[in-house]
Amino acid sequence: MTSKTEEEHTSPHNRSKTIKCPACNENNTVKAGKRDTQAGKIQRYYCKSCEKYFSEKKEPYTQYPINVILYTLQQYNKGHSVKEAKKQTGKRYQYSPPIRTIYSWIDRYEDTLTFLKLRKNYNVDPDNLTTTHNFQHKQVYPFTYHHLKLNIHSKQRSELRRYINWIERSLPRKIFLEGPRCSSLDIDHDVETKEKNNLTTELTQLAFNSQPKNSDKSPHNTVEDFFLINDSTTICTELPVFINPQETSLDVDEPITGHIDLVQIRYDNLYILDYKPNLNSPERHTSQLYLYKKAIQKRTSIPEDKIHLAVFNRHAYYEFE
Repeated sequence: MTSKTEEEHTSPHNRSKTIKCPACNENNTVKAGKRDTQAGKIQRYYCKSCEKYFSEKKEPYTQYPINVILYTLQQYNKGHSVKEAKKQTGKRYQYSPPIRTIYSWIDRYEDTLTFLKLRKNYNVDPDNLTTTHNFQHKQVYPFTYHHLKLNIHSKQRSELRRYINWIERSLPRKIFLEGPRCSSLDIDHDVETKEKNNLTTELTQLAFNSQPKNSDKSPHNTVEDFFLINDSTTICTELPVFINPQETSLDVDEPITGHIDLVQIRYDNLYILDYKPNLNSPERHTSQLYLYKKAIQKRTSIPEDKIHLAVFNRHAYYEFE
């Protein structure tokens, strides 16, 4: 006896003739049921070539373009009043949505843009929302942290606040100009990757939807900035970390350095997230993520079992176990 999902995979009537797999770009997909979202039911697909699932992305019906909606909500999440968010949107676009419409957007998106819920309960100062330090570490890395979220989540993980304070005072910048990078080393270790469903992929898609077509932002900056403003758990982006030679058994003479794309705190657990536009083989990134974990554990003394690793893009999210 085959399950409904298996039947959908094997039935020739469910084969998609037009939907290509976003992961491998092969047109070898079949329908794999539907799932409920705030936009209603959306179709899921299964790719027989790379064995991955993906979904169509749809937004609820609205007369306003999605980038206008998201821009307005971001102004609100930055600490502006609804009235000021309306004004800012009118300046940037030809639209000036009614106040009641903006409130309806807040209600509609608060389960996805989860900072909207915090925004209702805290006073947010738009002039003191985030702090950025641009580190010239072979290229520019804009290390940025969110003041309110750091204050809130420091109740669970005060170690991260102490490390960020130390970075601002004492980070040895020279070591980031020499020696190996976490992303350049390949080490042997036993790690499994497991695909999971959460808001990360939906937020990533919305990050790209929020940008105008002529945006010159890089994909990394687009995703990082969007998460920092709109997600309730993302504390900082491009966090610099390092491992001294004496702190590792690896054959290195200089510190191993890196910058973590996104750092989140969920309850009392710290999550290291790395954005990868191409995730055909998530296991290729296990060495880099493993070294990030070792580095942040050495710098903060957070227990290793409280540090979790993940890679993601707009189509998939994998955790390492």
